[in-house]
Amino acid sequence: MSRPRFPFIAKDVSALARSLQRELAACAMSSQLAGRGGRPADDACGNPAHDATGCPTVGSDGDAGCVPVNAPGPVSHVSHVQLLNMLVRAVGYRNFQHYRAQFAAQERLERLAAPQPATPEEPVDLRRVERAARHFGPDDLLARWPGKVSLQRLCLWWVWSRLPAGQVLTGTQMDDALRACHHFGDHALLRRWLCDLGMATRTPDGRQYRRVEQRPPQEALALLQHLRDRERHARQAVHNPPAPPAGRRVTAA
Repeated sequence: MSRPRFPFIAKDVSALARSLQRELAACAMSSQLAGRGGRPADDACGNPAHDATGCPTVGSDGDAGCVPVNAPGPVSHVSHVQLLNMLVRAVGYRNFQHYRAQFAAQERLERLAAPQPATPEEPVDLRRVERAARHFGPDDLLARWPGKVSLQRLCLWWVWSRLPAGQVLTGTQMDDALRACHHFGDHALLRRWLCDLGMATRTPDGRQYRRVEQRPPQEALALLQHLRDRERHARQAVHNPPAPPAGRRVTAA
């Protein structure tokens, strides 16, 4: 397991230096009092592992403490925990544990605020879309009911799109809307499939119907777009017929 890393930023390096100087001076004073048998006013080092006499002197057992800068003899070092506490206190934290808890909370909040990655869309099987489109006539109405279930479901999304959105339909209105969608003369089949697949709802008595608003799958959207484009091109061909070839005279019948 990798060691966690905690970034450290001080807005004013001069203030940081002054704070460390005071911390080290207090630690040195605590060590002087301990060496003279006195009792420091408080634990200036901030290390809970040390006893009430302050930082241990050089040569004592356990973690070496800090000593006054001008103390005779070999120079001891400030412990790792003491230095961490000094640094984070210089930027406003009580101790390193307080800083680490705040940093962990900040990371959790940032993860919650970050946008969730988008779910990749399903790939579109254009061959299936093409096969489904063959079941529609030149007027873009459903000419025949497909034999394969996958194509049936795909064609039903086009029927679903022809139903009025957000409206309650009576049984007669629902049947009329379905008759206007196909040529094979079985609106009851379409109505049953729409309700069974959750594309429409009906009351237990069968008197009211309503389209269920939802986003069609990607293949259904591709089929709907293809049929709309085909219908638009057919209208353009009717209103803008191709011009006769040059050099050939057109006479009225």
